[in-house]
Amino acid sequence: MTDNTFPILRPIADSGVLVEFGNNIDDVVHDRVLSFDAIIQQADIHGITECVPSYTCVLVGYDPLQTDSDLICEQIEKCLSLEQANTVQPNHWQIPTCYAESVAPDLGAVASQAGISEHDVIEQHCSGNYKIYMYGFAPGYAYMGGVPNAIQLPRKAGPVMGVPAQTVMIAGPQCLITTLTMPTGWWRIGLTTFKPLQMDRSNPFVLNVGDTLEFIAMTESEFSQHSKVP
Repeated sequence: MTDNTFPILRPIADSGVLVEFGNNIDDVVHDRVLSFDAIIQQADIHGITECVPSYTCVLVGYDPLQTDSDLICEQIEKCLSLEQANTVQPNHWQIPTCYAESVAPDLGAVASQAGISEHDVIEQHCSGNYKIYMYGFAPGYAYMGGVPNAIQLPRKAGPVMGVPAQTVMIAGPQCLITTLTMPTGWWRIGLTTFKPLQMDRSNPFVLNVGDTLEFIAMTESEFSQHSKVP
């Protein structure tokens, strides 16, 4: 949770200021992140190049040839004094996911370590209320919170190579959908027909920070039929 020590402003090299609102994955903290991000992006501050929201903070990037850290921090303080509830309406997504053994190689291991059945793992995962907190690591790679306590496991000791795109994975309280073939140390519990990265769109990142999701179980037959559709 946030407390009276926040927000904290931290200079990042000579081209950024990190504005921290807390130190835990928490909806109250993230609501402040989204509120501040919306306000500062609308403020039209000279020299700012980008704003990147995350779980607990916003990175405000600036061009050091146009401005400096002191001036940016002064403008940030003004924006913080105007902070209000985030008015951006998030989208809600239903993500069809196949949990069959052929596409969920870690489902059995998750069940074993959690002390429940594979069916219960699926039910638990589908019961979660997921929210996108940030992007990172790879294009369109949206980090979500909301994994139920019963199936929260730490990451694996080592990564697995060649994990395909659209793999649904969990680690701790977080969930991800891969967008590219990549290595991972997260637990692979399903494969979705949904593509969070679509390069033919003007904005290839389909999901937005702040959006909510739910996972809907589909059979292996349904997944195969959908995968055949051009």
